[in-house]
Amino acid sequence: MGLLFAFIVVILLYQVQTGFLARGLWHKIESGKPVETVSDSVAILIIHRNDTHALQSSLESIQKALPSNYQWPIYVLDDHSSVEELERLKALLDRFPFELINSETEPGKKKAMTWLLPKLSEEYILQIDADCQVETDFFERVNSKLSNVSADLLVARVEMRPSKNIWSRLAALDHLSLQLVTFSGLAQSQAVMAAGAAMCFRRERFIELSSYGSKWAGGEDTFFTQALGKAKGQIEAIPEAVVYTEAPSNFSSFIRQRLRWGAKSVDYINNWSRFLAISVALSNLFILLGLSCAVLGLEVQLVWLFWMLKLLADGLLLYRFADLYGGAKLLRGYLFLALLYPFYIALVVALIPFAKKDQWLAS
Repeated sequence: MGLLFAFIVVILLYQVQTGFLARGLWHKIESGKPVETVSDSVAILIIHRNDTHALQSSLESIQKALPSNYQWPIYVLDDHSSVEELERLKALLDRFPFELINSETEPGKKKAMTWLLPKLSEEYILQIDADCQVETDFFERVNSKLSNVSADLLVARVEMRPSKNIWSRLAALDHLSLQLVTFSGLAQSQAVMAAGAAMCFRRERFIELSSYGSKWAGGEDTFFTQALGKAKGQIEAIPEAVVYTEAPSNFSSFIRQRLRWGAKSVDYINNWSRFLAISVALSNLFILLGLSCAVLGLEVQLVWLFWMLKLLADGLLLYRFADLYGGAKLLRGYLFLALLYPFYIALVVALIPFAKKDQWLAS
């Protein structure tokens, strides 16, 4: 009887979750019209800490993609890197046109941003993570959107490139699901989340809302997005503007990254964000509960039925998102990877109480 009640609760939550996400994927988010004028008050911001090798690759891609007539300054904000890394970072000044700024506040990505932004003069800040490379048309697409709408925030798309090992592929697939949630939500005017690896925001609005999520060293992207949504700010999605990043290459990195994302869900201020986090956790824990009952010899047909339906529904949503915005290659081997999903979600949920709010973690 207890298992039946749990099944009813979980299936209802999952139906609402699936319906919400499917609704946001009903129509494709339209691109802005190409423009010839260039926004003249945009700065590119990269926050760095102890990852100069990745930053070099990022700067190389920016240099190749940024049109010569875009006079957008590039600021690299270093958040207390080691002495050795700082020397390597300074050496890059001879190769790339950026301004190096050393954070003078306490360590922490969000604290560094809050310290720096009042000192800048540009209206818009285009934030790119140090471990990301931009697509060749990324800047033109951002500029086109800025020229067509008066937005407080533009949310671009981040795609992970996995290596051949299973954990890297699972991480990339999981990240694709987070992007699905992001853009499905934005298509319904719901600021569920965003990736700071690729977003452009009005500087004054970020300063105004910087107190949200202040307990966390990171998470400035999602907390700001949700706070801006609550304040009825103008948020626009540009999923056709893409940056790429490498997926975690091993199990430990994968879990630490997912924990970094998942732990902040306890402080979400958007109702749909909280609901989706709870629904995902409960549905996967229910599957593990059922598997545990099966080991004890109990009848758990309802669990098997729910798991199969979930695999089908999740797969359809992911294939729809990939068809609209790209990422179809990440769906190879979906069934096998999806079978692993409940186990790693359960591990992340178990570790959330031990997550450190003040710990700076690379993206």
